[in-house]
Amino acid sequence: MNIYRLKKDIRELSYIYPVALDDDCTSITVGNFNLPPGYNYDTISILLNLPDQYPEEPPGIGDAEVFVPDSLRFRGRKPKDFHSYSGPRGWAWWCYESIDWNPCKDNLITFFELLRAHLTDPR
Repeated sequence: MNIYRLKKDIRELSYIYPVALDDDCTSITVGNFNLPPGYNYDTISILLNLPDQYPEEPPGIGDAEVFVPDSLRFRGRKPKDFHSYSGPRGWAWWCYESIDWNPCKDNLITFFELLRAHLTDPR
């Protein structure tokens, strides 16, 4: 993992959201993430496990899982990409199969913009 790049990207993301990096640099928690209309919350916290080879490997794919609050619902239902009981207590895994990621130009801000776009019309 490129720790210098990770810390730079976290610093930039922290200008938009409150961000906490865990002690071993394997995950971040992002607070006050604004949700699109239709959800039972206006904002949530998101837990993101970071890929071992960040930024060469994109966040949100494989073992670099994205977790949202287990109680999150879209228009009263659990979205198809949402998997309860597959994350830490109180969290649910939001499944991504792939994302369009360029490690030379994309960063954590890009990832959270992609996540918001995906959340706009969940399956």
